[in-house]
Order: sequence, then structure tokens, then C-alpha cells
Amino acid sequence: MASLKAKLIAGVLALVTAIWLAVALAAWFETRHETEEILDAHLAQAASLLTAFVGHEPDELDEHLPAHRYLRKVTFQVWEKGRDLRVHSANAPDHRLAPSDQGYADAEFAGNRWRVYSAWSANGQYLVQVGETREARDDISGELASHLLAPLAIALPVLALALALLIGGNLRPLSRLAEDISHRDANRLDPIDATNAPSELTPVLERLNQLLARVGHSLEQERRFTADAAHELRTPLAAMRTHAQVAQGASDATSRNTALAHVIEATDRATHLLEQLLTLARLDADAINGKFAPCDLHRLAGEAVALAAPAAMARNVDLSLAESPVVTIPGEAALLGVLLRNLIDNAVRYSPACDGLAEGNPHCGVGVALRLLSDGGACIEVIDQGPGIAPEERTRVLDRFYRVSGSNESGSGLGLSIVARIAELHGARLELDSGPGGKGLCARVLFGDIGAGQETRRHR
Repeated sequence: MASLKAKLIAGVLALVTAIWLAVALAAWFETRHETEEILDAHLAQAASLLTAFVGHEPDELDEHLPAHRYLRKVTFQVWEKGRDLRVHSANAPDHRLAPSDQGYADAEFAGNRWRVYSAWSANGQYLVQVGETREARDDISGELASHLLAPLAIALPVLALALALLIGGNLRPLSRLAEDISHRDANRLDPIDATNAPSELTPVLERLNQLLARVGHSLEQERRFTADAAHELRTPLAAMRTHAQVAQGASDATSRNTALAHVIEATDRATHLLEQLLTLARLDADAINGKFAPCDLHRLAGEAVALAAPAAMARNVDLSLAESPVVTIPGEAALLGVLLRNLIDNAVRYSPACDGLAEGNPHCGVGVALRLLSDGGACIEVIDQGPGIAPEERTRVLDRFYRVSGSNESGSGLGLSIVARIAELHGARLELDSGPGGKGLCARVLFGDIGAGQETRRHR
């Protein structure tokens, strides 16, 4: 792309040239018109002077004409009674300059075009005709035009130089900014000083500083994520190694099988952690791609409940999906499935077994429900009967790798972080509250206006 400096100079010069030429052209036409008027007046004046002389000695008129460079381009005739040529200039023809007897006329003779003025003497005895070549008039007009346009040839280079110096000086802050950025270290993300920057550059620098702040925040998150991931992976890997060594040194089959069972358990934990890390990395990398498609939340919830059913049965936890209307939202089905699975998996793992609970308790186990909201939005609720989360920790549990203290359940501390991130990508928000009667946890995902026209049929 052409430089901004070159484009500004070229644009200003082109504009000045166009305006100057337009003004010069208009001035030339006006000057030509005025010149014609003046020269016509001179012709009339010359004819009037001649009519004053012809009453005395007309034969001597030609002898008293002054020498001039335009002498051969001006001619006159004096006709007695309009018929007999009494006096004429040396370059005048033998016939009348123009057929008219009074006023202006255009004629052509001797290979030239002429402007002729005719007038009678006061006594009506003599007809005087004075002519001037069109070539002479054009020479005068051309000389005036050249005087108008000649300064342009001198002024344009001078103006170009002045503009180059002026624009170059005013664009120097851009060069200094580019130099400052080029000398920055790759890890230097502090804001660029915009104190002395021109007002036109201030918005650019503000946006650039905002970008640097976001990049710095992202890098800091990545560093913390990497450190936390390494720490979290170290525990199951160390456990796998320890139990494998125990199995290797076991003297009987029972001890060996127990150690191998612990190896499998540690492997499952590491696998789960890696899956969560990969999901989180995908969310950070992809963010919103803007290619959402309609998603049936009830169908996705049913699939998530079906996937969690074996774990719920193994823990003797009742898992149910409530009857709900059709709720269709724009989104990424795979990510919404991950959101639902994480919420349900957390609820199942932290819910107590239904054995021993009061018979007929409607809140036993884990319940999943979908609702349409009065403001046009939609809501997903997953309610469990676990220990819940204290109000002061409900914000902290959304941080990566944070786990509630005193929890006996294994986990990576990433589940709710992933849910919150997926909700954010879909323009929704995650709320954590107490379950019915203040017991357990109610994890609620609220979606904004999902549009009119939701179907009224209900899933069962």
C-alpha cells in the first residue's frame, strides 16, 4: 500500500492543481471577454478619431501613424460617400473591409480573420472602417493566459516540498511509535505511553493498549493453567507409579489385584482430568465461532442423563429428568452436552445414596429440569441433595482447579469452570444457589431471550 504521506501529498497537489486550473480557466474566459470588449472599444475610438480627421487632410493620415509591432495587424480605410477609397493603411485591401456601414462586423481577407468597426463622419461625407486581426487578439489572450498559468509551474514543486516537510513532520509520531513497538521485547506487554500522541492516534493507542492487556491476561492465565495442570497431573501419575510398584512387589494375588485396582482408579482419574483439560483448552482456543445452530435442550439433557445413569445407579442415586416444554436455543450442541454432563456428574458424585432417606421424599437424588422464563429466556436446573457450597465459596469454585475444602470426592476442580465458560460462550450465566429447603445445591444456567415461537408441546 502507498504510504500515508505520499497519498496526502498527491491528494493535496491534485486538489490544488484542479482548483487552480479551474480558477485560471474561468479567469481566462473572463479576461478574454473583457479583452474583446476593450479592443472593440479601441476600434470604435480609433474610428471616431479618424472621422474627426477626415474633414481636414485625409490624404496625409497614413504618414502620421506611429510605428508599432501590431501595425500590420491593424488596418483602416476612409471611403468618400462610401464609394470612393480616399485613404487607407498600407495593408488594407482595395475593397471595403466589411459590407456594413455602421457598427461591428467580422470579415476575412488577405488570409486573416478581422474584427471591423464602421462609422460615418459627422457630416456624412466619409465612411471610416477600422479593422484588427483576430490573430492579434488571440495573441493578447494567450499571453494573458500564460501569465495566469505560469505561476502554477513554479508553485506546484514549491508546494510539494512544503507539504512533504509539513506532513512528514506531523507524521513523525507514527514513526516514533513504530520504532518503540519494534524495540519492545516479546514479553513486554505494558501499555504504550499515549501522553504526547496526536489526538488522531489516541483511539488507536487505547485499543492497542486494551489488546495488550487482554494478551497479558491470557498469557497469565495460560501460565497459571499450565502450572496448575502440571500439579494436578503429578498426583494421579505418582499414585499410578506407587501402586504399580506395589503390584510389582506383591507376594500374593490379593495384594497384587488390590494394587492393580488402585492403578486403574488412578488411571481413570488422570483420564478424566486430561479430558477436562482438553475441553478447557478447546474452549479457550475456539471461543465463539458465530456458527451456532438450533439445539434442543431437552434432547441434550436426556442424552446427558442417560450417560450419567450408570454412575448414578452404582452410587444408588436417583436421577430424573422432569417433564418440560420444548426449549430450542442457538448454540453448539457438543459444548452444551459437555455443560450438562459436568453439572449432572457433579450432582451425582456429591449426592448421598437414597437408602435411608424418608420414603416419598420428592427431593431424593438428582433432578434435572428445563423451564421457559417470563422474559423470553430459558433455564436449566440441576438440583442435588449433597453438602452444597457455602455462599462465600460459590464464586471461588468457578476458578480452575479450585475444590471445596473438606470434600471427600475426587475431582479435577475444572467441572464448574468449564460449565461457566460454555455458558459465557452462549451468552448465558451460571448461578449457584441452595437447593429446596436450603439443602444441597441448585446449579442454574440462565439463557437470555431465545426468541418467540417456542413450541408448546412437552417432552416426557
